[in-house]
Amino acid sequence: MNITTIQGLKSVLNKNSGFSDKIIKNVIVALGFNPVHVSKEELKELSGTFQDCSEHGADSGFSGFIYYNETIAFYMANREDIVKHMENTAAELGTDIISMVQCFGVFRYSNKPTPSEVGRALWDSKKCPELATLYNVFAWYALEEISRTWYRYLEENPAAMAELAA
Repeated sequence: MNITTIQGLKSVLNKNSGFSDKIIKNVIVALGFNPVHVSKEELKELSGTFQDCSEHGADSGFSGFIYYNETIAFYMANREDIVKHMENTAAELGTDIISMVQCFGVFRYSNKPTPSEVGRALWDSKKCPELATLYNVFAWYALEEISRTWYRYLEENPAAMAELAA
């Protein structure tokens, strides 16, 4: 597979992440990259960004996913795709989506959101300012899952990693 182009990268992500083309494109755009054409150096930089996010988490700070105004807008624009992905992930894990969200590592040292808060953030299309933290976490979820998918692909395909690095 030709992963020396943005189309090749998006194809890998689409095939392996469970996310739609739309949200993959939106993650790439939010990170500051052109979703249609990037230079080989920009593709390497995007790949490195995905690797950094995969290893350190979205809360490490990545362009387009730092400020609440960015993450809330991202979540609201991609809510259906993110929720669908989270529902599928919870089912694969044999749990419910509310419990899965409450166990996210970001809540390890703070109060976990209530089931009602999680449910409203997931399924109520009306934006509620008091749910900003959850919207932020859900945007980070999308970035991290896409990043992990790319990183796993490169780990499992050393030839692809070499092709990208060449």
